[in-house]
Amino acid sequence: MATANPANAIEFGKHNYGATMTSWTITAAADISAEVNPGEEVGQILECLAQHGTVMGLSDHATGGTVFTVTLENSSWADAAAVQTALQALSLSTAGAMTVA
Repeated sequence: MATANPANAIEFGKHNYGATMTSWTITAAADISAEVNPGEEVGQILECLAQHGTVMGLSDHATGGTVFTVTLENSSWADAAAVQTALQALSLSTAGAMTVA
């Protein structure tokens, strides 16, 4: 068995991915937890986000189905405001005026 290198520190909050990961927390105007079929609102949100990165994950929803996090690899979105503007431009009926942090 190999000897552990004492210089290899274990750190909480560190993830070893091959590329930069960016997470966006999205708050929808209403419960979108049932909007998960192809073409429905969650799919449209993910498709919009995928224009500037690879979708790596979608968290569980919280707060009555209104809050969730999407993680992108190699995101080229400028900031949360740019994501928010793009998502609001979708004019989704259930998610409505989403906010992004």
